[in-house]
Amino acid sequence: MTSPASVLGVVLATTAVGGSALLWFAPTWGRVRHGYEILTAATVALLAWGGLASLSSPVAALDDPALERLGDGARIALLVFAIATALAAVALAVKLPPLVSRVLGGIGTAAGVGSFVPLAMIRDGLGGAGGTVQGLVELLLGAALLGAIWVGMILGHWYLVERRLSNRYMVWIAWTNVAAIGAGLGSVLLSARNPAPCEGLPPGGPFEQCATMFAPILRIGAMTVYLGLGVLALLALIAFFNVKLAREGGRSIQASTGMFYLAVILAPAVEFAAKVRFF
Repeated sequence: MTSPASVLGVVLATTAVGGSALLWFAPTWGRVRHGYEILTAATVALLAWGGLASLSSPVAALDDPALERLGDGARIALLVFAIATALAAVALAVKLPPLVSRVLGGIGTAAGVGSFVPLAMIRDGLGGAGGTVQGLVELLLGAALLGAIWVGMILGHWYLVERRLSNRYMVWIAWTNVAAIGAGLGSVLLSARNPAPCEGLPPGGPFEQCATMFAPILRIGAMTVYLGLGVLALLALIAFFNVKLAREGGRSIQASTGMFYLAVILAPAVEFAAKVRFF
């Protein structure tokens, strides 16, 4: 890994893909006002555009032309993902049949997941541990963690709009969040097999360039792994309270939403720690 922009792009892209999957294929579909889908789809599309912008420069700057072509594949898939998701939100806003937006959302989600393949394949050319297979698993696990927490925060806020909405959907996302913590744990542990930032680079140009872009603490041994595990412990505690508060319903839903506020701040730190070792 030679650029923090690559890390940011991967984290934004995985958040968008995970959020999209939970939006279009969750039990909330058709039981919550479509304003919730419009809002969530809009944020997912923006996250996808952000990931695309962050990945465009660093991936294209890699010296190996083969890696550059693979990066183009990832960018094209992310572009399709962002456009399809935005169109799905517009279809709902102009009151087209809900099936239209759901099909567009499904196509976008498939394109987003598809973008993970060329991203993971880049690791083969860089000699990353586990190659494409492990890279793909790491991306999927990261998407599960970030997507669940992002959707949970938006859904919790939606209860302020639909005050009579059953708490069953908040309970569902709270338990989904518990499962997502397990996914995050897998993501961090797998990252331990990858080299720390700048590790293995020859002295001189590439190493000096990389060293100036990353904080020294991130380049010390397994420090990123310890950081990820520590923050995950906090997220696990939050997930426990989320389940308890969501099951109580009523005003406790607002408290659960507050917990998701904390989680949505902490979860990216976990994935930044894991994905700083990705390429």
